[in-house]
Amino acid sequence: MSLSQIYFSTPRLTVAALTPQSAAIETLVGELTLILTPSVKQHLPPDIQSVNDEKSARKWLLNVMGESTFVTILASDSGALIGFFLLYEEKEANGKSVIRLGYAVGEHAQGLGYASEMIAGLVAWCRGSGFIASLSGGAEANNLASIRVLEKNGFVQESNAEHSEGEQRTVFLSRTFC
Repeated sequence: MSLSQIYFSTPRLTVAALTPQSAAIETLVGELTLILTPSVKQHLPPDIQSVNDEKSARKWLLNVMGESTFVTILASDSGALIGFFLLYEEKEANGKSVIRLGYAVGEHAQGLGYASEMIAGLVAWCRGSGFIASLSGGAEANNLASIRVLEKNGFVQESNAEHSEGEQRTVFLSRTFC
């Protein structure tokens, strides 16, 4: 099993890895421009800040798909894009994978429990995969909602794991599986 095969569902969500050959890319590009509003992007890395139209969304998406696994989070009832995961995999000497997680939830879906549900689903998938040793992610120190979502799903803050970049501080959290 590999990250490119990730697929799971939760009571309200369908979660699946996107491949570069997927016919859904063009539809996704349009949806990305709708969910990546300024308030959503304010907590995301610098490379995503330039996404503001379909052309820039396509360029960004193809770039991140070259370095990570892009995973769509869709509403099960409507098929609408709720958000996405970016999963960056590193192999350990024992063959297990260490995964760095980035995620975003569209403004229209915030405050409705989707972030907790999608992270819980990802944690369950990782635990059941048998090949993932840990999952880790960072959140801006002032993004308390994201930190709470991760902590609610068993992530713990790493000791001495704050990183300052300019004015922003990032808090790193991780969850170990084996």
